[in-house]
Amino acid sequence: MKDIDLLQELNSISKTHTLQRNEIDEIMIEFAGRITRSLKIERMSVWLLDYNKQEMTSMGEYDLRDESFKKESVIPMSMCPEYFAALEKDELLYVPNVLESPITKGLNESYNKPSGIITLLDIPLRFDGQMIGVMCFEKTGDEVKEFDSKERFFAQAISMVFSSNLEARKRRALQAHLDQELHEKETLLKEIHHRVKNNLAVVSSLVNMQSAKAKDDYHRQLLDDCRGKIQSIADIHDIVYQTNSFSAISVRKYFSQLLEEILQFYDGDEKDISVALRIDDFELSTQSLIPLGLIVNEVVTNAFKHAFEGMQGGEVSFTLIRDKGFLQLNIIDNGVGFGDSENGHERLGMEIIKDLAEQIDATFSFYSDEDGVTFHLKAPLE
Repeated sequence: MKDIDLLQELNSISKTHTLQRNEIDEIMIEFAGRITRSLKIERMSVWLLDYNKQEMTSMGEYDLRDESFKKESVIPMSMCPEYFAALEKDELLYVPNVLESPITKGLNESYNKPSGIITLLDIPLRFDGQMIGVMCFEKTGDEVKEFDSKERFFAQAISMVFSSNLEARKRRALQAHLDQELHEKETLLKEIHHRVKNNLAVVSSLVNMQSAKAKDDYHRQLLDDCRGKIQSIADIHDIVYQTNSFSAISVRKYFSQLLEEILQFYDGDEKDISVALRIDDFELSTQSLIPLGLIVNEVVTNAFKHAFEGMQGGEVSFTLIRDKGFLQLNIIDNGVGFGDSENGHERLGMEIIKDLAEQIDATFSFYSDEDGVTFHLKAPLE
């Protein structure tokens, strides 16, 4: 065996998993030329099995005699079952004379004789313990070649590194496929959220039209409350569409937007009502955020409608924080409070809040006096 830098060859092969196919061909030609000269053989090739292991196709066949390189040759497994059985069983297949061995008799007429091969040293390429191909070191002519221990070690080292890089390429290809599928699903989900948001906007507009036609304040308020609930859900789909976050949404972004919309809706009521916000920056799933948003809409809307009766204005304080595995929500107004507990329960929409709170395993309470109303909710974080 001629002197050859094993590390250099391994380094050349290790580059293949990041290269395009035409670049791989160039590197294979280059190192195949060096390896065949070093091992004093004329041919070197790499073959890959198809998915069903019915045939193998050449990834590259190099012939030193005319420095030719070809690929895409196909050998059916049914043509040479003894050869494939031997490869499956052994880590290395050495056949001194292919014309005399029963292992290679199926390859003689179609492959060995046309190529002038007399001796082969073939090493299976494996991926997760399964054979995925074979690397072949082939001597041509009439003289049988003995591969010594150093040559065999060298060939096996080359094959192992090449197999590892094939595995890396396969994993990269699979990851690229998964990334593409994920992108397509995310695009579809984004479109769904966009359409839901638009459909809810249509429903909200229809409710607004009906509200404008209401013949009394009672029914007008019912329709306005319904519109607010629809909008609180639509905002979630809007934020999902804007941010491409399908599993969790920023509570700061969502509630800041929701409270701003409530403030704008009641801006024409000739009361100077302000909202003070303190919201920690964390995320919740849409499954938790929808009922929580409806609860906030119910409480804040009631504050705007009832808390400041007979007053020029006031303030609604909104606090949502994360504390030791729980979210803590406080909504406080400095209005007139509820005159009696029964009326307070009715105004606050207690049955609605109770049903929504159960969906997120939350506990809640409210307190009313002459200084206003305090609503408190505590729920476990996901």
